[in-house]
Amino acid sequence: MPKLKFSFARGGQFTANVMADKAPKTWEAIRAHLPVTVKAYNARWTGRETHTKLDLPNKPPRENQILNAALGDIIYACEWSDRDVTGFEAIGWFYGTETVRDWRGESRVNLFARVDQSEWAFLEEVGLRTWREGGEDCTISIVAE
Repeated sequence: MPKLKFSFARGGQFTANVMADKAPKTWEAIRAHLPVTVKAYNARWTGRETHTKLDLPNKPPRENQILNAALGDIIYACEWSDRDVTGFEAIGWFYGTETVRDWRGESRVNLFARVDQSEWAFLEEVGLRTWREGGEDCTISIVAE
């Protein structure tokens, strides 16, 4: 099973198991873009989510979509062609159960990975840290194929 590592400039890291069988095109598009270092921000409009902006040359289609994210879910979100206004595109992770939203309201996203329960406390730490202290560099890399 493919595995991602998220490493943070202010310290710490977590890993996520990729669900390549459930979101193969999402994984293919993201994998081709890694490793990457981007700024992680707290996404207060969604709730308990931290995200990093992306700029993939080939956006994946909608697949394995969810509206309600669980603690530990890793999602890919973008302005799908039928809703594209801002060009927003991101990887996000949740440190609490939330309904996924953007500035227009509820928004479906591609669920493509999940963080093991043993690392959930650090997800919350990073989420609160980026909310209180501002954005933080995050390096996303593949640690297992």
